Amino acid sequence: MVAMLTRLMPNITGPRSSKQRILMSVANSIFFYGAEVWADALKVKCRRNRLLKVQYKGALRVACAYRLVSVPAVLVIAGCIQVDLQAAERKRIYEAKIEGADRNIYSMERSTTPQKWQQKWREETRGRWTARLIGEVQP
Repeated sequence: MVAMLTRLMPNITGPRSSKQRILMSVANSIFFYGAEVWADALKVKCRRNRLLKVQYKGALRVACAYRLVSVPAVLVIAGCIQVDLQAAERKRIYEAKIEGADRNIYSMERSTTPQKWQQKWREETRGRWTARLIGEVQP
């Protein structure tokens, strides 16, 4: 998957940012297939880091950044919510759907995930220069 993202989304002279965002959303659709099942596995740091590495490659292409930019900073610049937060959101929605929750659970969960992302962004030690410029994250 990393090789696919690298070939489809070159850093320079490639598709415009809007097309790169579309390619990233397609990659995310593949990436999060079955996330309800494997979301708990991301509590282990090494597993989470492996998936973040793949997401980082795509976010680098969307942001047209170089690999010197830290993972949290490039995800904020590209507007990509971290993989562990997205997977946990999908799992919570799935579990609520099984329990028979109303349709408002989708909007509630979709609104709490960016808040959790903002909290992680405030507590992150890397990418502080970017945090001075971009204080509030926007997915």
